[in-house]
Amino acid sequence: MASTAYYHAINAGGTEPPAEARNESATTHRLDLGDETDRETSSGGPLGSLVCPSHVSLSKDDDTSEVITLEPGFTNSEPAVLKTLSWFWDIVLTVSPLFFIVLAILAARLDGSPVANSKYGDKVVEITRLGPTIYPILFAMVAARFYKNAARYRLERPGGMRMSSLEQVFGSQSFASALERLVVVRAQLLLGALILSTWAMSPLGGQSSSRLLRIEERRVEVETLAVYYDNRAYMYPVWSDPDTYRYSASDIVQALYSGSLLSQKKQQRSFSDLWERPKIPQLPWNWTREENGEAWRVVDQDALEAGRDHFTSLIGLSVQSFDFSDISTRYDFKVQSSHFDFKCAMVADTDSEEVFGNLTFWQPKSLNHLNRVQTNLVEILPRYGNFSYAYESFATLLVYPTEVEPVPYLLYASFAAPTGGPGMFQDLHYSAFNCTMAMPNVETEMSCTAQGCSPVRQRQVMDANEDVLVQFRRWAYIENALAAWPNMTKSVPGKASATENFIANDENVYANQKLRIWTGTDEKTFSSRLTTAFNTAWEAGVNPYNITKGSTFTTSALSPDEYWANQTSAVVSRDEKAYYLNVSWAVTLTLATVVLQALAVGGLVLRFLIRGPDILGFASSLTRDNRFVPVKGGSALDGADRAKSLREMRVRIADVQPQESCGYVAFSTIPEDGGSKEGEVAFRPLEKKRLYK
Repeated sequence: MASTAYYHAINAGGTEPPAEARNESATTHRLDLGDETDRETSSGGPLGSLVCPSHVSLSKDDDTSEVITLEPGFTNSEPAVLKTLSWFWDIVLTVSPLFFIVLAILAARLDGSPVANSKYGDKVVEITRLGPTIYPILFAMVAARFYKNAARYRLERPGGMRMSSLEQVFGSQSFASALERLVVVRAQLLLGALILSTWAMSPLGGQSSSRLLRIEERRVEVETLAVYYDNRAYMYPVWSDPDTYRYSASDIVQALYSGSLLSQKKQQRSFSDLWERPKIPQLPWNWTREENGEAWRVVDQDALEAGRDHFTSLIGLSVQSFDFSDISTRYDFKVQSSHFDFKCAMVADTDSEEVFGNLTFWQPKSLNHLNRVQTNLVEILPRYGNFSYAYESFATLLVYPTEVEPVPYLLYASFAAPTGGPGMFQDLHYSAFNCTMAMPNVETEMSCTAQGCSPVRQRQVMDANEDVLVQFRRWAYIENALAAWPNMTKSVPGKASATENFIANDENVYANQKLRIWTGTDEKTFSSRLTTAFNTAWEAGVNPYNITKGSTFTTSALSPDEYWANQTSAVVSRDEKAYYLNVSWAVTLTLATVVLQALAVGGLVLRFLIRGPDILGFASSLTRDNRFVPVKGGSALDGADRAKSLREMRVRIADVQPQESCGYVAFSTIPEDGGSKEGEVAFRPLEKKRLYK
């Protein structure tokens, strides 16, 4: 009898059981598998037809069970609707990887685009966040289809394929299963490594898609606006008339000056004054016009904050017309200013009045400074402790080195008591500094934000305004300011002035320090801090009633109509968020997606070329050509169709030679009566300690 090839489903294929198991006269229960000659040829066509019930019918009254016969048919003969939907899904799956190529292109187009102006940027960002979820799912569907179709197509070729290759290719339905097949089968290492490398593209593609874009803030120029600031070189200070200072403005000037000295060190070293107005740094000590010309220097902001560098004054410039409604707004502009710059050298440090009197110079005797008389310090300095004079701890004079010298210098004299005690007002220690004086014009590049202004760069400029110091009336103003300067803070007998304490860089200038002895003082620090102190006193007398009103955060009170208001152009910039492409991740996504697209196209082409049924991976395929399963025909059915046809059949893996010393494991059906009828094959559950053929 031409049996159905006696393929036995023992662990997905095995050897034929021995003859004893196939003995028709065996007394053990058996399943009658029938004969293939039971086919009845119909007139429906040359292939004939199989007469087969649509369900399993194992009659309890018969000695043998009925055999299930499946109808013949064409391969891939599913209904037209299902076939159309299946092909449609395959086409959609094939073109789906192109979505990530488009995503990479859109991300590249967004590179450098502002977030606020982008029409689709937020949607692209949201999609990239879903990338780690969507990409692996899509990759798994595409790659699994490709390897399954590759195995089916190769099996239909005349040469077939090796079992190890089939196991490796078809078993690679995921990264884990591909790795498992590579480790367990260990027959096709190169093929397994190639398959693993393709599956490795899945996590790379998912992670790279989520890292395509990053959002960072950048600075962009918005517009150029006019900014106004005061030019004090053309403003008449209260020093132009001593009576104006004495009877009108002395209280406000002294309050501004004392308040600046009284402020904390952190405030004095900050870039803005007490009224949020930007301060101008001093040029470096060794900065000379001859060597540097109009070259720019970068302001050392750290040195200013640490107190190593100094500002020209503790009172800043009045700069207005700022709008900080957007807190990220920044104004970059340049301002020109002038200040008194002193370079001091100690010329006397003695307890001897005679030595102090040897310092001679020429003193002006007229407002135009053309008439001068020679004198010395002892003759013109007030006697400290003489009750006809105040107790100023220092005195300043504007004197000339010669009778014809056009530019004077500042003579700074300080008094101190060497021993103290009752004779402290008679036995004095004298210190004198000769300070050359200049009035450089400085251009400073400022940067202002809602948090305040800071100096960025600075240079000395040469223009006609430098001659302002030579004007004779300016000397008179300076003399008036120098005369008022020692009394701007309260004079206490036997105590140093707050001004001198500031010059000495004391932490608290109003701590009633003793009269100072300047022996061994650093002349560079002395000059820089004296410059700051005197310019603060001078600036306090320039438009004193408006200093507390002028702030960079108020509406402009200046206009071009005021002759002392300067106008400058400010570049307005703001921080904005922009998209930036991560090029390395974009390249990774593109490469991974190219591999995915190749798998997708290959899977679709292979499906078009495949002719046979889809039986790989279905448990119902174990019923094909199995003598222990009473099913005939249906070789053209897919695994899914076979499973639907045999949906009621109960199957198991059991020992089909229970009476032998060595059992035989087979995939078989379970009779409806549990295998109790005579003539049926006996079954026995599998046991751990039993041998099997």
